[in-house]
Amino acid sequence: MKYLLILFLLVFTLGCKKSDIPTYHGQDGISFYTKYFSDPDSINYSFALQPTNKLRDTVLIPMRLVGKTSTDPRRIKLRAADSSTARANIDYILNEIDLPANQTSVNYPLIVLNSPEMKTKTLKLILEVDPGSELVAGAPGVAVDYSENLQQMTVNITSQLIKPNYWDNIEFVYGPFSVTRFQFMIRVTGLLNFDPNVIGSSEIFRLQVMLRNAIAAYELANGPLIDEFGNQVKF
Repeated sequence: MKYLLILFLLVFTLGCKKSDIPTYHGQDGISFYTKYFSDPDSINYSFALQPTNKLRDTVLIPMRLVGKTSTDPRRIKLRAADSSTARANIDYILNEIDLPANQTSVNYPLIVLNSPEMKTKTLKLILEVDPGSELVAGAPGVAVDYSENLQQMTVNITSQLIKPNYWDNIEFVYGPFSVTRFQFMIRVTGLLNFDPNVIGSSEIFRLQVMLRNAIAAYELANGPLIDEFGNQVKF
């Protein structure tokens, strides 16, 4: 039986021609993408969380090729979807960029502008590939590594404190996000960024001890610290 199976596989292999191997056909495209359990399908950006007072900044948006590589660079042009609330050249700037030759991915540099309205609002920018782009909008789908192609990427822009993208990775240590909790953490530690990839995974636990001592001292002097949702802040 074993030899019969080997013979069958040999015949099957010899019977497969090079032309039988499926290849991609169609116009080459570009898509936004997210990594499995890593990158979000939307991005939160706050000028309030920057170490210096900035009037503009750059947010890198990951994009990748859907199709075949080329020995020539190819132009990428984005636009804002109609449902966006952010305003072109007031809250953001979209420049055309190239996907470099022989490359399959690129970080699109979105320029965000610190407009006065962001002091009280979070503005939504929904990015999509412009129909006039040399690389068209790539088809959505999930790759073998479980990363996902997206036809749109939402960027929330503000100068208020909002939930950072990494918070889900630290919620088990610091608790659910609230502006009150976040403000207390910033005031006690002097930090603006609690991302484990930035401060280190061991540091988040050391800071937890610091925050527990600080909240105990606060409660002794002022009573419980209640956040905007009516919940007591604990660490």
